[in-house]
Amino acid sequence: MDGSVQKQRSDMGRIRPDLSNFPRGFTANPSASHSRTASANETARRLRGSVFVFASKRNLCLTFVGARREAVSSVGMILASPPHDGGSRGPQEPTLRILIVDDQRAFRRVLRDIVAKLPNTEVVEAASLEEARRCERESRPDVMLVDIRLSDDELNRDGLAFVSDGPSAHRGRIICVTASSEMALIRQAMRAGAYDYILKDDLSEDLILPILREIEARLGLERELTTLRARAADDLPFAGLVGASPAMVSLREKIQRVALSDRPVLVTGPMGAGKEEVARAIHRAGPNPTAPFFDVNCGAFPVHLAESELFGHVKGAFTGATADRDGCFKAVRAGTLLLDEVAELSKDLQVKLLRVVETRQFRPTGSDKTPLPFLGRIVAATNDDLRARAREKRFREDLLYRLEVLTIDVPPLEARSSDIPMLVAHLVARQSRPLHFTDDAFAFLQAQSWPGNVRQLRTVVDRLAVFANDNVVRAADVSAVMNTADAVERDRLRQMADAVLDLSGDHDRVTAMEDALYSRALERAQGNNSHAGRLLGVSRKSVERWRRRTTLAQWRTSGSNGDGAGASADGDGDGERGEASR
Repeated sequence: MDGSVQKQRSDMGRIRPDLSNFPRGFTANPSASHSRTASANETARRLRGSVFVFASKRNLCLTFVGARREAVSSVGMILASPPHDGGSRGPQEPTLRILIVDDQRAFRRVLRDIVAKLPNTEVVEAASLEEARRCERESRPDVMLVDIRLSDDELNRDGLAFVSDGPSAHRGRIICVTASSEMALIRQAMRAGAYDYILKDDLSEDLILPILREIEARLGLERELTTLRARAADDLPFAGLVGASPAMVSLREKIQRVALSDRPVLVTGPMGAGKEEVARAIHRAGPNPTAPFFDVNCGAFPVHLAESELFGHVKGAFTGATADRDGCFKAVRAGTLLLDEVAELSKDLQVKLLRVVETRQFRPTGSDKTPLPFLGRIVAATNDDLRARAREKRFREDLLYRLEVLTIDVPPLEARSSDIPMLVAHLVARQSRPLHFTDDAFAFLQAQSWPGNVRQLRTVVDRLAVFANDNVVRAADVSAVMNTADAVERDRLRQMADAVLDLSGDHDRVTAMEDALYSRALERAQGNNSHAGRLLGVSRKSVERWRRRTTLAQWRTSGSNGDGAGASADGDGDGERGEASR
């Protein structure tokens, strides 16, 4: 090949990795043998830094192929090659179908001898454009080796016409075969969608076989991807529950059982552990996955708004009710209603919710008509101990008994630290910046305590995506991000303390700051004690005690002005205390 042709080929060709030894597929099988796991480690070494999702009938696993092959081996979910059944097999389906299109029989024989050296290959020949199109329809080849000129006529362009049908017209990839003197035609063919080209005067095994092996490997991956997508469709309910630890396997099994029932489900677990994801998995695995899924935070609304949100109301039910409004019990239809933070429901709403659970009927606020049927299912979630609340008379026992018939406890992240690499991979896949975690980074993450559970881990990954200096994340990078966050928090608290200490006057600054915090939290919570408590990081009882103490102080101040004023303030104070209790 002359130098100009070599340069043209370099300009037009594409650089591809050598995939000649690439495995022809993956399969998900957590009980694989040691030898196949070793193959998986070799695959991981070649595909370092990639994210794969593997699904099976009972597991959905997402893993990160990082710098350490043993990390993948410990997950045990990536395997190179299908499982061997140990028995004899009949004739195998060809892994590569090749169509050779050339008007010269001798040249077709040369090409056939070369491609026949690939195992499990089926070869079909065609000598004309019409025959090529017929063979393509009948044999559906994966690769077509097409001569651009299919006759001795120098004006013949039948091969180019075949390529020019466009990629959408051909199932397989087209490789053009021509002489080096026809580079202009090759350029046209490449622009028309040809995959590659081969020069007849440079024909050899070393040129053709690597291209065919690469195509074969890519086709194998595409077939496996199609298979995995089909399997993942079966496991779609668990798409958000990442992990292969025994705790997560048990959790998914329990969800599968619970989802078949229409009884209420109580989901418990610490904050940030994934209770909402469990509720969504129950919904998706249930009999009506296409029905609506509504989630309501029971502590985010004042009492009257929470009732309207759940039950709906009729026109004129209360001030501002200018039209009928459907609540969640009606709008959810046959779907799932998640009552998050169910422990924060008021006593009045607990009574009404109990009625819905027992009778599967409800009546909109202000309505005196026949109750409406509730067609969906209720999933309640909380991080509180409802039994302790029931003993303290803060939660109805009868409602608790109705909700805890089916209970799912979501494990904290510390109880399944082996899932952290997979969770990190899942979170990294959602970032716009590629991140590659090293072994020491994973070890550092697994050694940490996670009071915020998966939500806290997600925050750490989000910070790394912004602040990491390199795409390769090491333990020092993770430590810096976590310590920086703590340092920023400490600095903010220090600035707030300085501002309080600099206040003028000789009054009690601690009490003044406490009053300011409680007052501001109640303003932002629109008077809701539970919501204000969450903003402050204290219990609802603490907010109620502060309100009673403040009301009593105001009553004493106004009472010192006279008996009449004191009596009036006493009545207001009682009313304020009642409001605080509510």
